[in-house]
Amino acid sequence: MPMRHIAIFLLATVCSCQAQISLGSNQNTISITGDAEVKVVPDRANVYLGVETRNKDIAAASAQNDTDVRQVIASIRQLGVDSTDIQTDFYHVEIVYSGNAGTIVDYYKVTKEIQVVLKDVSRFEGLLNTVLRAGANHVYGIDFSTSELRKHRDEARALAAKAAIEKANDLAAAAGMKVVGKPTSVSSYSYGGGSWYGRCCGYGYGNSMYQNVVQNVASNGGEGAQGTISLGKISVTASVTMTIQIQ
Repeated sequence: MPMRHIAIFLLATVCSCQAQISLGSNQNTISITGDAEVKVVPDRANVYLGVETRNKDIAAASAQNDTDVRQVIASIRQLGVDSTDIQTDFYHVEIVYSGNAGTIVDYYKVTKEIQVVLKDVSRFEGLLNTVLRAGANHVYGIDFSTSELRKHRDEARALAAKAAIEKANDLAAAAGMKVVGKPTSVSSYSYGGGSWYGRCCGYGYGNSMYQNVVQNVASNGGEGAQGTISLGKISVTASVTMTIQIQ
């Protein structure tokens, strides 16, 4: 079958952080935000596949779709993917009309989506080749992620807290003051850990965030799978805001 080309777009966003010093008669405080980004090699992938069939007869279109879907699922299981990691989660039937008035049924289009959780990303390219030969004719989305998201978020949060404290000391010194005591309030926010490329019959955009702290984390999976698919790294980021006393 002819090879289809899938375009993947990345949108890079730059985040700027702000600090504010409040001076009062009794207490001076500084509110500061630190951000950190941990780069992680993904070790799993969610793949969203589509099987589309067309026929002038709705029953024939549906029957052919069922047959093709069964073939695709069987081919996935032959790769060693557990049945619990395969799910049919989208079903769509469309009537396509023709004629001058658009009232004559040209054909019926039946589409089912299959979601696959691939826990061995080294088999990603093999999975795509296998399902396309088995009857899948759409790749709606690919989401690379990490199975240790909590661990990397904790690491990013610790780095962000360290960045916030360092920035507070630098800013206080620039104002001719110094940090005293522990923070009076702390809040944090974590995000990232996945990289979306499209989803369900349309296209989305992944993104990477440039922050104050960036740290690379090695993975047992190496720098990427063998073949023409390069996994690269995904971002796990955190932001920590503190209120700190200064004098």
